[in-house]
Amino acid sequence: MKAIKKEVFNRLISSLIKRYEVIAPVKKELVSFEVIKEPKEIFLEKNSYFPVKEFFFRKNETLFEFKGNSVTVPVKKAKGKILLGLRRCDLNSILRQDMAFIDEEVDPYYKKERENSVLIGYHCKKAEDKYCFCGSLKLLDFFDLMLYDKGKRFIVEVGSKKGNEFINKHKQYFKNTNTSLTDKDKIIKNSDRLKKKDISHLYNHPDWKKDVKLCLSCAACNVLCPSCYCFDINDKVNIKDLSKGERFRTWAACQLRCFTKVAGEHVFRDKREERFKHRIYHQLQYFKEKHGVDLCTGCGRCIRGCPTRIDFVKTINEMK
Repeated sequence: MKAIKKEVFNRLISSLIKRYEVIAPVKKELVSFEVIKEPKEIFLEKNSYFPVKEFFFRKNETLFEFKGNSVTVPVKKAKGKILLGLRRCDLNSILRQDMAFIDEEVDPYYKKERENSVLIGYHCKKAEDKYCFCGSLKLLDFFDLMLYDKGKRFIVEVGSKKGNEFINKHKQYFKNTNTSLTDKDKIIKNSDRLKKKDISHLYNHPDWKKDVKLCLSCAACNVLCPSCYCFDINDKVNIKDLSKGERFRTWAACQLRCFTKVAGEHVFRDKREERFKHRIYHQLQYFKEKHGVDLCTGCGRCIRGCPTRIDFVKTINEMK
């Protein structure tokens, strides 16, 4: 365990900014993760409204360009990244995306962005609002370093070899401490909101229809989810010269009708209720059946950002 005074921490961040891409929550109209230029931009009082995943899994990304019979893959020189202020929910969402893009099948574009990154977490003492439910899910300690706010200083927990190397590389900023962390220190108060941990038997429950009636199929829940990893691949060609173009991918959303549309105009999940339940069950059931952990990490962004405030956690809790 290490400790660092907050004024010293700011000096460390100033030093890192000169050599790395330092990404942290910044408050403007909304809180979002951005590349910062100075420590005073960092805002740790609230979690980011938008997820951090775009820094690894790009919203729009060119996979390759083609000209005639030649194909050119963009050469990425990913700058070292320091990601700071990540809550436990976001850290676990990065772990889920690692499972999808590295562990299961290696995605070279994602891996390139991910491999030179250091993940520095920030521990929440309590749920940010009534939509958080991270305490209901079995989130893991997944971080390189975790910061625990202790007033004028941070207690720093090392969570990986990379985190230990970071401490050793910048050891002039850190002090040894006899302070220890207990299980109680790691609890996030008021976050255990989802009372039913197994929803496998609830798929045909009539109460889903109450939420479906409110759903606009706008896909805000997909866009704001830090764990969702689906994408579409398309080709864009030069109309003046059809031998030139590029193949690119963009985020996809299972709440849109076009998500399961195939040749012949057939849509596999044509009804809104089918799409609505598919997202919930992928987050809380299907992914867990395959990987042993929920895809959802309980950040509450999908509820917080829903234009009709569909609270599926409340709905599940009330099902009898």
